[in-house]
Amino acid sequence: MSANKRIQTVRGAIEPDALGRALMHEHVICDIYRVTGRLNELLNDEALAVAELKLLRQAGGAGLVDVTTPDLGRDPEALRRIAEATGLHIIMGSGWYRQPFYPPEIDRLPTNQLADIIIAELTEGVAGTGIRAGIIGEIGVDLDYASAQEERVLRAAARAQKATGAPLTTHASMYPVGLAQLDILRDEGVDLNRVIIGHCDTYLDQDYHLAILEAGAYAQFDTVGREHMNPDSRRAKAFVDLLRLGWGERLLLSSDRCFRSDLRAFGGLGYGYVFTAFFDMLRAEGLDDETLDRVTIANPRRVLAW
Repeated sequence: MSANKRIQTVRGAIEPDALGRALMHEHVICDIYRVTGRLNELLNDEALAVAELKLLRQAGGAGLVDVTTPDLGRDPEALRRIAEATGLHIIMGSGWYRQPFYPPEIDRLPTNQLADIIIAELTEGVAGTGIRAGIIGEIGVDLDYASAQEERVLRAAARAQKATGAPLTTHASMYPVGLAQLDILRDEGVDLNRVIIGHCDTYLDQDYHLAILEAGAYAQFDTVGREHMNPDSRRAKAFVDLLRLGWGERLLLSSDRCFRSDLRAFGGLGYGYVFTAFFDMLRAEGLDDETLDRVTIANPRRVLAW
């Protein structure tokens, strides 16, 4: 890894080796409720977030990527306070989520100006805070295609990625729509080695996963514990099958906690589940600790450094 590459957290840049075991797609402060009207989809209690993330620390977690974008209620200063209270390395996202959540400026601003907003957040900080984003995304599509607005956001994200070298992470849920995202990013000239296709475990088709990996991108299994999307038994087997095919350096794990019912305080699995119960499932499938370390320590260090 190049000596000048660092990981940008909400408390400042760190050396990649300082990151530790990390979840790659989570939400700490997040407001989906304003769009859906479902109260379960609101995380805005800092004290509760601190308590829940201390449990992640107890489970061996040291880092977390919060992919909450401004249209999902991102709060940079709250993230920094939570990082300081827990000692976690929190990496903050930038960009816009998917069409039902977009603000009016997605239609009103030129694509290059949208890119400039992301670039500024990565290189200078979110306006008025000085807190820099460390990753682009999550950049999503709502259904099984990219709408015109979503394509514009993907192109803006691509241009910001090329200008900065920052990693770019996507939302591609329930359909094999990550391939459409890759087509747009490739058209913009993005180095797909810097791209993470999210929610691959919501569509458990190995040909889809292999197409992503063969393109050079990371395939992320990041809805661990969401049994209504796929049973973890299927998720674990599909993940291990890809590892046995030799893709260990291109796979990432997380759990996408974004609901109140996800939290331990409300009877949910919490942020530590990947590193405890799901690790046990992977070990039962034959994985050793060296492989688990590669997926949750070495791979995050590599892709998050820029």
